[in-house]
Amino acid sequence: MRPDRPEPLAAKVAAAIDRIARAERVVRQSAATEAGLTPLQVDLLATLDDGQPPSPYVSALAAELGVAQPTLTESARAAEAKGLLERHPDPDDARRSVLGITPQGREVVGRTRRVDHHLIDAIAALPQATQERALEILLEVIASLVDRGAITVARTCLTCTYHRLDDSTHHCTLLNADLPIAELRVNCPEHLPV
Repeated sequence: MRPDRPEPLAAKVAAAIDRIARAERVVRQSAATEAGLTPLQVDLLATLDDGQPPSPYVSALAAELGVAQPTLTESARAAEAKGLLERHPDPDDARRSVLGITPQGREVVGRTRRVDHHLIDAIAALPQATQERALEILLEVIASLVDRGAITVARTCLTCTYHRLDDSTHHCTLLNADLPIAELRVNCPEHLPV
């Protein structure tokens, strides 16, 4: 951008988010490499470790992680060969398998998640009100990206049919409770898309 044409504020915010995302990718790539895995394998294990949702089927996990089903199938096979996840027959559909994380896979997830401490510590050093505002803003951006079709899976409060915003107060109609900003969820198991 030329100095006589200042960069739009929205572009600066997007560039800042991208800078953070790049830094996280580098750190996670390093952690995955150290564990002898790909970043996708680490993401798959972490998603399984978090529990439902999504359902532990290849198709649901592929949608969750934003990759093609064959790509996820190959990553799952490699992680299974390393003893990090296991497959069980789906009791409701013999054509499908249910994926589950093994104790060894949980160990790997624990080690790789520790790399996130730099970002978490940097955010934790901010005042509580700043953290809350940042969470609310980022959830608003996610909701906008869902509306535009750029994100297909988002179980956030702001993308849920149970969410209401009344006079700047977030309310969950499922829980019949007001939600302070710090309690807004990024991944809600009861989420129902709008």
